[in-house]
Amino acid sequence: MILSKPFESYKIDSLSKRWAAVLLLLFAWGVSFYILLSPPGDPDFSQIMYWYEDMFEADSFTDYYSAHPFTDVFTTANLVYLMAFCAYLALMHLLGFFYFVLFTCDKRNISLKKAPSIYFSRIWWLILFSAVICVPSLLVLSYLPYVVIFLLPACYAIPGLVFFEKRDPFTSIVESFRKTRGHKLSIFAELTVVSMIYTVIHFVIYKILNDGSIGQSMVESFLRAYLILVIFRNLGLRYHMITVLDRN
Repeated sequence: MILSKPFESYKIDSLSKRWAAVLLLLFAWGVSFYILLSPPGDPDFSQIMYWYEDMFEADSFTDYYSAHPFTDVFTTANLVYLMAFCAYLALMHLLGFFYFVLFTCDKRNISLKKAPSIYFSRIWWLILFSAVICVPSLLVLSYLPYVVIFLLPACYAIPGLVFFEKRDPFTSIVESFRKTRGHKLSIFAELTVVSMIYTVIHFVIYKILNDGSIGQSMVESFLRAYLILVIFRNLGLRYHMITVLDRN
């Protein structure tokens, strides 16, 4: 069942403590703006693409690599940028999970004063879980990118099970597959709509505003910050539907 209020996920400030959502959004916006406007390291990887093209056109991969090692095109500055960007993605997800905890507490009439203790006592489980499955997941997605269509909706209940039902993440995988039965298609539909709206707005931004301008960076960074909270609000709405509404 698709949510009866299709735009409920976008009302990120709709909490009893509205200021908490606004502060999270502003902080995420500031971090995103910094990464876009003045990223650490070197975000230019064009030389690596040229290197790959030349290597595949060469008569001998070994001879080409000996004459042109990968370190000639992949610099320390490129590595710094990749590490900074990974750290940025991790931070945005941590902010998203905190919003998820705030939202779920609000839905369950739990005092928001308890949200930080719930978050910090359980977030380490999700960090450990992410660290363990990160490499295998990337390997799977690199060969079977469409598997995310089936796995992401099935894993939608994991954060709620970890934070509010105190399950370990690995047990939560099996339970999430079971609890999302009958919800997977609608979850996928909701995420598709969110992605399409983001893509359209992103396209309009890059058509209207000058490429690389401060204005473009401000709007794009706000869009990224807003999107992450929208997705985690949707996660909270779906978890509430699965665990509370489906019991009635």
